[in-house]
Amino acid sequence: MALNSGLVRVPGVGEVSIAPPGTPEPPDATSPLPRPWVGLGLSDEDGVTIEREVDKEPTKHWQQLAPARYILQSHELRVTSNFQETKAAVLSTYFGGMTFRPHANGQWRGEISAIPSGDVRALCVDWSDRISAIEVYHHRLYIARTDVSENEEAQLSRTQEAKWGITFAALADQNGSNTLVAWLTDDPAFSPEYGETPDAMPPGMAPAVARP
Repeated sequence: MALNSGLVRVPGVGEVSIAPPGTPEPPDATSPLPRPWVGLGLSDEDGVTIEREVDKEPTKHWQQLAPARYILQSHELRVTSNFQETKAAVLSTYFGGMTFRPHANGQWRGEISAIPSGDVRALCVDWSDRISAIEVYHHRLYIARTDVSENEEAQLSRTQEAKWGITFAALADQNGSNTLVAWLTDDPAFSPEYGETPDAMPPGMAPAVARP
Protein backbone atom coordinates (compact mmCIF):
# COMPACT_ATOMS: atom_id res chain seq x y z
CA MET A 1 0.00 0.00 0.00
CA ALA A 2 1.21 3.51 -0.84
CA LEU A 3 0.41 5.14 2.51
CA ASN A 4 2.25 8.34 3.42
CA SER A 5 1.16 10.39 6.43
CA GLY A 6 3.53 13.15 5.31
CA LEU A 7 1.06 14.02 2.57
CA VAL A 8 -1.82 14.91 4.88
CA ARG A 9 -2.57 18.60 4.42
CA VAL A 10 -4.50 20.88 6.78
CA PRO A 11 -5.50 24.26 5.28
CA GLY A 12 -4.79 26.12 8.49
CA VAL A 13 -5.24 29.64 7.18
CA GLY A 14 -6.33 31.28 3.95
CA GLU A 15 -8.40 33.96 2.26
CA VAL A 16 -10.67 34.54 -0.73
CA SER A 17 -9.86 37.52 -2.97
CA ILE A 18 -11.68 39.10 -5.89
CA ALA A 19 -10.70 41.31 -8.83
CA PRO A 20 -12.22 42.53 -12.10
CA PRO A 21 -12.90 39.67 -14.54
CA GLY A 22 -9.91 38.63 -16.60
CA THR A 23 -7.34 39.97 -14.13
CA PRO A 24 -4.15 38.09 -15.05
CA GLU A 25 -3.23 34.92 -13.23
CA PRO A 26 -0.79 35.52 -10.34
CA PRO A 27 2.80 34.49 -11.13
CA ASP A 28 3.04 31.93 -8.33
CA ALA A 29 1.42 30.61 -5.16
CA THR A 30 3.28 32.79 -2.66
CA SER A 31 3.56 36.36 -4.01
CA PRO A 32 1.17 38.84 -2.34
CA LEU A 33 -1.75 39.68 -4.59
CA PRO A 34 -1.34 43.24 -5.95
CA ARG A 35 -4.08 45.66 -6.89
CA PRO A 36 -6.73 45.32 -8.21
CA TRP A 37 -7.11 42.18 -6.04
CA VAL A 38 -9.14 42.79 -2.87
CA GLY A 39 -9.28 40.30 0.01
CA LEU A 40 -12.70 39.48 1.44
CA GLY A 41 -11.20 38.95 4.87
CA LEU A 42 -12.26 36.67 7.69
CA SER A 43 -14.43 33.62 7.08
CA ASP A 44 -16.06 31.47 9.72
CA GLU A 45 -14.44 28.25 10.94
CA ASP A 46 -15.85 26.23 8.03
CA GLY A 47 -13.38 28.01 5.76
CA VAL A 48 -14.01 27.48 2.06
CA THR A 49 -16.04 24.76 0.37
CA ILE A 50 -15.09 23.74 -3.17
CA GLU A 51 -17.73 21.77 -5.03
CA ARG A 52 -17.34 20.21 -8.47
CA GLU A 53 -20.27 18.66 -10.30
CA VAL A 54 -20.19 16.90 -13.66
CA ASP A 55 -23.62 15.97 -15.00
CA LYS A 56 -23.69 12.89 -17.22
CA GLU A 57 -26.69 11.25 -18.82
CA PRO A 58 -26.60 7.55 -19.73
CA THR A 59 -27.74 6.28 -23.10
CA LYS A 60 -30.78 4.00 -22.94
CA HIS A 61 -31.33 0.92 -25.07
CA TRP A 62 -34.02 -1.52 -26.07
CA GLN A 63 -31.75 -4.55 -26.03
CA GLN A 64 -29.90 -3.98 -22.74
CA LEU A 65 -30.35 -2.27 -19.38
CA ALA A 66 -26.76 -1.07 -18.93
CA PRO A 67 -25.82 2.13 -20.79
CA ALA A 68 -23.35 1.89 -23.64
CA ARG A 69 -21.87 5.28 -22.74
CA TYR A 70 -22.48 8.51 -20.85
CA ILE A 71 -23.05 11.87 -22.51
CA LEU A 72 -21.67 14.95 -20.76
CA GLN A 73 -24.38 17.53 -20.04
CA SER A 74 -22.71 20.14 -17.83
CA HIS A 75 -19.65 20.91 -15.71
CA GLU A 76 -19.90 23.20 -12.67
CA LEU A 77 -17.37 24.28 -10.07
CA ARG A 78 -18.44 26.37 -7.08
CA VAL A 79 -16.59 28.07 -4.23
CA THR A 80 -18.52 28.90 -1.04
CA SER A 81 -17.55 30.75 2.13
CA ASN A 82 -19.29 32.57 4.99
CA PHE A 83 -17.58 35.95 5.28
CA GLN A 84 -17.54 37.67 8.66
CA GLU A 85 -16.27 41.14 7.77
CA THR A 86 -19.06 43.61 7.05
CA LYS A 87 -17.37 45.92 4.56
CA ALA A 88 -17.92 47.35 1.10
CA ALA A 89 -16.09 44.60 -0.84
CA VAL A 90 -18.11 41.84 0.83
CA LEU A 91 -21.50 43.56 0.61
CA SER A 92 -20.88 44.61 -2.99
CA THR A 93 -20.33 40.95 -3.86
CA TYR A 94 -23.24 39.71 -1.76
CA PHE A 95 -25.69 42.23 -3.24
CA GLY A 96 -24.66 41.92 -6.88
CA GLY A 97 -22.31 44.82 -7.43
CA MET A 98 -23.75 47.35 -4.98
CA THR A 99 -21.46 50.40 -4.78
CA PHE A 100 -21.07 52.65 -1.75
CA ARG A 101 -20.48 56.35 -2.42
CA PRO A 102 -19.83 59.33 -0.13
CA HIS A 103 -22.98 60.68 1.48
CA ALA A 104 -23.85 63.54 3.80
CA ASN A 105 -22.04 64.13 7.09
CA GLY A 106 -19.13 61.82 6.29
CA GLN A 107 -21.35 58.79 5.74
CA TRP A 108 -21.63 56.28 2.90
CA ARG A 109 -24.66 55.22 0.87
CA GLY A 110 -25.26 52.16 -1.31
CA GLU A 111 -28.22 51.03 -3.37
CA ILE A 112 -29.51 47.51 -4.00
CA SER A 113 -30.97 47.40 -7.49
CA ALA A 114 -34.52 46.16 -8.06
CA ILE A 115 -33.25 44.50 -11.25
CA PRO A 116 -30.65 41.81 -10.48
CA SER A 117 -27.78 41.48 -12.92
CA GLY A 118 -24.63 39.43 -13.27
CA ASP A 119 -21.56 40.52 -11.35
CA VAL A 120 -18.57 38.74 -12.88
CA ARG A 121 -15.29 38.70 -10.91
CA ALA A 122 -11.93 37.00 -11.01
CA LEU A 123 -11.37 34.87 -7.90
CA CYS A 124 -8.37 33.61 -5.93
CA VAL A 125 -8.56 31.13 -3.07
CA ASP A 126 -5.34 31.04 -1.02
CA TRP A 127 -4.51 28.60 1.74
CA SER A 128 -1.38 27.34 3.44
CA ASP A 129 -0.35 24.51 5.73
CA ARG A 130 2.40 25.24 8.26
CA ILE A 131 3.59 21.84 9.40
CA SER A 132 6.85 23.07 10.94
CA ALA A 133 9.32 25.93 10.63
CA ILE A 134 10.81 24.35 7.49
CA GLU A 135 7.61 22.89 6.08
CA VAL A 136 5.14 25.52 4.90
CA TYR A 137 3.17 24.70 1.78
CA HIS A 138 1.08 27.23 -0.15
CA HIS A 139 -1.82 26.68 -2.51
CA ARG A 140 -3.61 29.19 -4.73
CA LEU A 141 -6.65 28.56 -6.91
CA TYR A 142 -7.19 31.12 -9.66
CA ILE A 143 -10.44 31.46 -11.62
CA ALA A 144 -10.48 34.12 -14.33
CA ARG A 145 -14.28 34.54 -14.32
CA THR A 146 -16.87 33.71 -11.66
CA ASP A 147 -20.37 34.90 -10.89
CA VAL A 148 -22.29 34.75 -7.63
CA SER A 149 -24.72 31.86 -8.05
CA GLU A 150 -26.17 31.76 -4.54
CA ASN A 151 -26.38 33.71 -1.28
CA GLU A 152 -26.98 32.27 2.18
CA GLU A 153 -29.46 33.99 4.46
CA ALA A 154 -27.80 36.75 6.48
CA GLN A 155 -29.00 37.07 10.07
CA LEU A 156 -28.45 40.25 12.06
CA SER A 157 -28.80 39.49 15.73
CA ARG A 158 -27.39 40.37 19.13
CA THR A 159 -25.98 36.89 19.78
CA GLN A 160 -23.61 36.40 16.83
CA GLU A 161 -21.57 38.28 14.26
CA ALA A 162 -23.08 39.06 10.85
CA LYS A 163 -22.19 36.46 8.23
CA TRP A 164 -22.41 36.82 4.47
CA GLY A 165 -22.57 33.44 2.76
CA ILE A 166 -21.55 33.68 -0.90
CA THR A 167 -21.20 30.98 -3.56
CA PHE A 168 -19.09 31.77 -6.62
CA ALA A 169 -19.64 29.68 -9.77
CA ALA A 170 -16.80 29.38 -12.29
CA LEU A 171 -17.57 30.60 -15.81
CA ALA A 172 -16.05 29.56 -19.12
CA ASP A 173 -13.09 31.59 -20.34
CA GLN A 174 -14.25 34.31 -22.71
CA ASN A 175 -11.15 33.86 -24.89
CA GLY A 176 -11.92 30.24 -25.66
CA SER A 177 -9.46 28.57 -23.28
CA ASN A 178 -10.52 25.20 -21.85
CA THR A 179 -8.96 26.06 -18.47
CA LEU A 180 -11.62 26.53 -15.81
CA VAL A 181 -9.35 26.77 -12.75
CA ALA A 182 -5.58 27.08 -12.35
CA TRP A 183 -4.01 25.55 -9.23
CA LEU A 184 -0.64 27.01 -8.15
CA THR A 185 1.43 25.46 -5.36
CA ASP A 186 4.95 25.06 -4.00
CA ASP A 187 4.06 21.72 -2.40
CA PRO A 188 6.68 19.13 -3.51
CA ALA A 189 4.03 16.41 -3.40
CA PHE A 190 2.68 17.82 -6.68
CA SER A 191 5.96 17.31 -8.55
CA PRO A 192 5.75 14.61 -11.27
CA GLU A 193 8.92 13.05 -9.85
CA TYR A 194 7.52 12.89 -6.32
CA GLY A 195 6.10 9.63 -5.06
CA GLU A 196 7.87 7.30 -7.50
CA THR A 197 9.12 5.33 -4.52
CA PRO A 198 6.88 4.20 -1.64
CA ASP A 199 9.12 5.81 1.00
CA ALA A 200 9.30 9.25 -0.65
CA MET A 201 9.15 12.08 1.85
CA PRO A 202 8.89 15.86 1.43
CA PRO A 203 12.10 17.88 1.86
CA GLY A 204 13.12 18.38 5.47
CA MET A 205 11.27 15.32 6.74
CA ALA A 206 13.05 12.23 8.01
CA PRO A 207 11.47 8.79 7.49
CA ALA A 208 10.06 7.07 10.53
CA VAL A 209 12.52 4.85 12.40
CA ALA A 210 11.30 1.47 13.56
CA ARG A 211 11.73 0.99 17.30
CA PRO A 212 12.17 -2.37 19.03
